[in-house]
Amino acid sequence: MKAKILLPLLIAFFVSCSSYEKIGNFKYRTTVKRVFIDDFGGLIESIKTYYSPTKDTFLFGHIIKTQKLDFENENDTIYTIGKFTYDPVNKTITSTEIYKNGYEHFLELDSLVRILVQKKDGSIFLKEYIEYKEGVRTSK
Repeated sequence: MKAKILLPLLIAFFVSCSSYEKIGNFKYRTTVKRVFIDDFGGLIESIKTYYSPTKDTFLFGHIIKTQKLDFENENDTIYTIGKFTYDPVNKTITSTEIYKNGYEHFLELDSLVRILVQKKDGSIFLKEYIEYKEGVRTSK
């Protein structure tokens, strides 16, 4: 009897652990990964990754925030702020990383912008990669 109650609870728990985000007409499986980088005395980047709605393969990721490698709390210094917008008319995704609190001097960049385009099958491709240094745009 306990197994009959426990099994649906376990299934509900594991299904709820997956997160999905709808972009346009497609639902993408997403995860947030935390990555250590050895920049600026040790930082942790929180990166949101998106996977294909049909093949479950990695498509792209963008940094949500970068902060010091330490005990995390609301008062921690944030070095990167990520912004993510979707334009449904042009089917474009704009991922922006803004560097601050001295990290922009370390990287020698003010910000980074990636413009991605959503295809009709839900796949995503990088259209443009733009770096800003001292307010001046340089495309790569």
